[in-house]
Amino acid sequence: MKSPFAPVLLPLAALIASLARWLLQGSGNNFTTLNKRLYIPDPDLGWAIASEHPIWLGLEVIGVIAGVAFGCAVGGFLIRKLKPKRPRLAQGLWIAAWVAGAATLIVPIAAFASGGGIEGARDTLPDRAPGTAVEGIAGALELPAGRYEIVPHAGTSITARVSAGGEAFDARFAEDVKGSFAGNPRDLKTTFTAEANVGVATVDTGITPRSNSARDEYLQAAKFPRITFAIEKLLAAAQTSPNQVAFRATGKLDFVGKQHLIEVTGTLGKPDDAAKTRLGLTGEILLVQGDLALVIKETALASDAKDFDGDRIPVHVSLVLRHTGG
Repeated sequence: MKSPFAPVLLPLAALIASLARWLLQGSGNNFTTLNKRLYIPDPDLGWAIASEHPIWLGLEVIGVIAGVAFGCAVGGFLIRKLKPKRPRLAQGLWIAAWVAGAATLIVPIAAFASGGGIEGARDTLPDRAPGTAVEGIAGALELPAGRYEIVPHAGTSITARVSAGGEAFDARFAEDVKGSFAGNPRDLKTTFTAEANVGVATVDTGITPRSNSARDEYLQAAKFPRITFAIEKLLAAAQTSPNQVAFRATGKLDFVGKQHLIEVTGTLGKPDDAAKTRLGLTGEILLVQGDLALVIKETALASDAKDFDGDRIPVHVSLVLRHTGG
């Protein structure tokens, strides 16, 4: 046995490498994510989830590695003290320190090996700034009148950006989104109905314990299993391109047992044949992108407002609908 302090070199190396990885990630996240959700630009949906899901190290695992390094350093003093009188015990502790130190290297090695350098990728869903219709109702899409229903697709999701505990993350609903639009995309001045609802139990924040807390403690999924939204009035619409119309509308949102009047801005789009091929879609497709915001103190989350870093929760709605009949 050489220096009793030699094992500390391994966790120190792991600590430096892990801190470097954390800094390169650039998100300042507190918690580790084993399958990080990253967003990349998409020509049809605005932003889409990347196929790569790297390990995203958090400060908590870096703290554990720092603790192991400290433990190895303290152990060095103990080993040095035991070595003259109890050499076998000292030898065993020295080997254990090497093993513990070596184990910490797995963390940065696995993180770097999982990738993460996706050009143009974003940690949370970026703000979307479509051309907003200010007044008047104009514009049309060359799509048939009738009923359109939301279809399960990578482009169908509802995402809330949450800031809490000094960290920004997305609470995403994508597995149980239902709803429909019934109207005439060629004439938005005519009467139409539009609604969407999502199963609260599907909320995904990227970290299982945090998702469970969001589902059970904040959103009270057992008592309020679905969040629903319905457009009530189209305030304005304007053509922004041959296949896209910007809109501004009001509606009602049922969220954790309370109903809220909400204004939403966004776009209605018709994907061309090339876009449908890229998206893996067939039929007459309507793409909807919308943005709204919840004032926390006006919601059922008011009693937990101190847990959030901001006073609002921005929500982005992305829906893929298919024409199902007249």
